[in-house]
Amino acid sequence: MSFFGTVSGKFINERRFEVITNNMANALTAGYKASKPAFSMVASEKVANTGNNELRNTYVGVYDTFTDFSDAPIIESGSTFDCAIDGAGFFVVAGKNGDMYTRNGQFALDRSNRLVTTSGDAVLGKGGEIIIDVDSAKDKTVTIEKDGTIFVGKDPVDTLRIVDFEDKQYLRPAGRSLFVNVNSENPEKAPENFSVKQGSYESSNVNIFKEMIEMIHTLRAYECYTKVDQFFSDMYTKLVDLGRF
Repeated sequence: MSFFGTVSGKFINERRFEVITNNMANALTAGYKASKPAFSMVASEKVANTGNNELRNTYVGVYDTFTDFSDAPIIESGSTFDCAIDGAGFFVVAGKNGDMYTRNGQFALDRSNRLVTTSGDAVLGKGGEIIIDVDSAKDKTVTIEKDGTIFVGKDPVDTLRIVDFEDKQYLRPAGRSLFVNVNSENPEKAPENFSVKQGSYESSNVNIFKEMIEMIHTLRAYECYTKVDQFFSDMYTKLVDLGRF
């Protein structure tokens, strides 16, 4: 194992630890999707130019993180405006720099009767921002159908805008269980199979027990690399001392 190998080993395990702790911190965050680190092998220029498969003078780097978009359990809250998507798709939310996407359906009405997220971002329907004026309605019963159509009494208000993507790797986390599409060539599309469940929301898909096991493995790996790093440091110190005689 080379010096660069130990340094890269410590670095990637630090990064793994950051990702794991972030997942664990969001284990109770509605709509949160767990992140996983992606690694790549980096070869020195000398090895890369030979064109062979030698592992000498190579080390591992963190290439990126990817998001696990697997479905999470749906929790019944009984709240009128909470919604969960059973199947594919994302709710569309108005962001400062354009549309954002989320699986967190914990919605409420603000003072302007807009349907908003817990952070106050407007939830978008097919007609734009969704306004639900319950106070002025004779029948104040709010019903959200399986296709996302919202009724106040028997009067339709709007339909939740629910979209999906062909390639979800271009959806990047933007905080608060929100995602942004970073590739303009990965357009929105209508989800094939979904239904909206009123009075429920999707929980986090973080497996807390799996994350704890990953954390233990990561800490042990970091400790091993630290010991090897210390060994190299001690060896170099002794070589320098010998060179003085």
